[in-house]
Amino acid sequence: MKINKKILFFFYFLFLFFLLFEMLFSKKNIFVFLNNSKKIQVNESDLQSKYQIYNEYNNFLNDFKSSKKFREIVIKDKLFYKYSDEKILRYESNLK
Repeated sequence: MKINKKILFFFYFLFLFFLLFEMLFSKKNIFVFLNNSKKIQVNESDLQSKYQIYNEYNNFLNDFKSSKKFREIVIKDKLFYKYSDEKILRYESNLK
């Protein structure tokens, strides 16, 4: 029974040593994980700042779309509307 316990303890110790070795010296070790977590936090903060800028631009665009000036621009552009005091220059092209 003592031999059996010693063998089990030996295999248990080998297994733990192997896991510790993998955690410290493998390609995907704990140090790479910590470094990547720092990079993820930096990228997350960058993403948050970009999202805030996006929201500001989106709010500005929505406010502009609801304004009277936007409607005038769309009507002028789509319907070729002109005011009475506005001059429109037309060019003829003689391309053949």
